Amino acid sequence: MTDHLSASYSLCRQFSKQSGSNFLLSFWFLPREKRQAMYALYAFFRHTDDLADEEGSDQKASLRAWRDHFHSALRGDFNDPRLLALVDTIRRYEIPEQYFLESIEGVESDLSRTRFANFDELHHYCYQVASAIGLSCLPVWGVRPNFDRDAAIAAGVAFQLTNILRDIHEDAQRGRIYIPLDDLHRHAVPEESLLKGQLTPGFKPLMRFEIDRAEKLFTKAKDLRNDLHPDGRRIFDAMTETYHDLLNQIARTPEDVLRRKIQVGSWRKVKLFARLAMSRMPLGSRRPLKAEVP
Repeated sequence: MTDHLSASYSLCRQFSKQSGSNFLLSFWFLPREKRQAMYALYAFFRHTDDLADEEGSDQKASLRAWRDHFHSALRGDFNDPRLLALVDTIRRYEIPEQYFLESIEGVESDLSRTRFANFDELHHYCYQVASAIGLSCLPVWGVRPNFDRDAAIAAGVAFQLTNILRDIHEDAQRGRIYIPLDDLHRHAVPEESLLKGQLTPGFKPLMRFEIDRAEKLFTKAKDLRNDLHPDGRRIFDAMTETYHDLLNQIARTPEDVLRRKIQVGSWRKVKLFARLAMSRMPLGSRRPLKAEVP
């Protein structure tokens, strides 16, 4: 690895860790080379989100420039040093370029769209901002050539739908409603009640409907597991259990999402990852889990 490429991977790792995301804990389940690749992917997708969140800037122009930088990097012209590691990861693991462009499109759509008429529209959005990212990770994790693509897409949609249910209060404060409007109408939940955080008779039935939909997606996503390399199964299990645990917390008191953001505590996540790691270590070699130094 050249000095410039090594420096690019280090920059991606530093940028990723500065985000403070608990998602990075799941990288522990991968060997060093794959973990470095995941930092390169995470840095790209995180920066894409950050550009859309920058207040006081022309976010659309920033995302257009970022898309142009990505295209330039694929041609060997690197406007951002992190993209050197990304392109190396794309080439090394043969990741389709379309996933990165689809992710940018999804994030860009958030700048102007605040409602979804039906689940088909929401499913497409979830594919762009979640499933496309997951599909880009699969070659790094290790996956069969003829893997169950529908199951992989279902996993991303399940994760994103869980996030949407968790963030109802936060999104309402920004005037956003991600739950499909036809679902609101079917359960007689006015848009205004969600925006104001008001509990209506139809809200709990609405939440049960959306939670059941997410559960079905989680069930479908399980079909992906046997297509994954053992490295991929470990990180997939960690992510799936974390999101499913969050969905279960929402299901216990669904009305709470009208007032606050439901979260899985950091310590609870650490214990979950430790349990998963210990359960996969050979007998006789089990020892206390500690963070690996990349």
